[in-house]
Amino acid sequence: MSRILITGGAGFVGSHLARTCLAKGHQVHLIIRPGSDDERVQDLRGGVIRHNFDLLSEHALKYCISEVQPEYIFHLAARPRRQEAPDLSDAMEGMREQTHGLIGLLGAAAMAPRPPKVMIRTGSLAEYGSAPAPFQEGMREAPVNAYGAELTAAAHLVGALQRRLSFPVVTARLALVYGAFQSTAYLLPWLITRCLAGEPSVVRHPEDRRDLIYVDDAVDGLLCLADAQTPGGTIVNIATGFAPSMREVARLIVAETGADPSLIEYGAASGSSGIPDFRADTALARNLMSWTASTPLAEGLIRTVAWYRERRRPERPYDRGQLPVLSHTKGSGAP
Repeated sequence: MSRILITGGAGFVGSHLARTCLAKGHQVHLIIRPGSDDERVQDLRGGVIRHNFDLLSEHALKYCISEVQPEYIFHLAARPRRQEAPDLSDAMEGMREQTHGLIGLLGAAAMAPRPPKVMIRTGSLAEYGSAPAPFQEGMREAPVNAYGAELTAAAHLVGALQRRLSFPVVTARLALVYGAFQSTAYLLPWLITRCLAGEPSVVRHPEDRRDLIYVDDAVDGLLCLADAQTPGGTIVNIATGFAPSMREVARLIVAETGADPSLIEYGAASGSSGIPDFRADTALARNLMSWTASTPLAEGLIRTVAWYRERRRPERPYDRGQLPVLSHTKGSGAP
C-alpha cells in the first residue's frame, strides 16, 4: 500500500484516479479547494482522507505534505475555463494558480521529512495549440489561448527547477478526456444528454478532429507513468493517437442514444475552431512504459452513454458509488 496525494481530487479525472487507487488498496489523500463541487467524491467519504484548503495557502500546504508524507503526488488541480477579461485579469489569475501553486507544492514536497518518490502533473494537448499534428513532445508549443500558455509555462518551469529537486516531476499531457462524471459544459456529455432528452444540438465545427481518451485509459496512463521511473522534467503525451472528426463522433453518439439524426445541426464543413487536427504522437509513451490506450472510441461512448442514461431515470436515483456494469466496449471542447 502506498500513500497517494491527489490535488484537484474532486475533479473529473481526479475522482476517477482516487477510485482506482482505492480499489488497488492505496491510502488516498485528496486536496480539495474550499467551495469546490465535491459531488463526484461524496460516496468516498469513508475511503479517502480529505484536506480542504487552497493550494495557494502556503502554511496549509506545508502542513499537509509534512503530515501525509505522500510517496506519490498527482497534481491535477486546474481551472481550464475562465471568462476572458479585457484587462487580461483572467490570464493573470491563471498564471498565479498554475505557477505559484506549482512552486508551493514543489517546495513543500522538497522540504518534507520524506520527499515523494515522484510527482506527476497533468498538462494538456492544448499546449501544442496550432503546432502541426501529430503533436510530439519535443516540438515547440504554439498555444492559442491563455489556458494552454499557462500549462506550457508550468511545464517549462518544472524542467528548469528539476535539478534542485530530490524527486522527479513528470508532466503528462492529456488528450481530451471523456467519461462518467464529466460536466455537461463539455461537448461530449452535453451532446449525449441532449440526444437522450430528444433536444436539438449544434456541432459547430464538424470537420475538426479531436484526440479523445476514455477516462479509465487516462487514469491508467497516469499510474503507469508514476511507476515508470521516468527522468524528471520529461513530458509524455497520454493520448490515443487517433483523432476522429466531430461529425463522426456525433454520429456515433446519435446511434448509441437512439436519437433522431435530424436533431443534430452541423456547421459549415469549411469552418474550424482554429485547430483542425488535435492529435498526439504516442510513441514516447509506448517506448517509456509500454503503454497505449486500450478503449476504442465506440466502446468508451457506449459506457459513457449508459452512465448518463442511468442518471436520467427518476425512479432509480443514481448511486455514485456504484458504476453500472456494462458490456465491454483530463474532455472534449465546449459546445
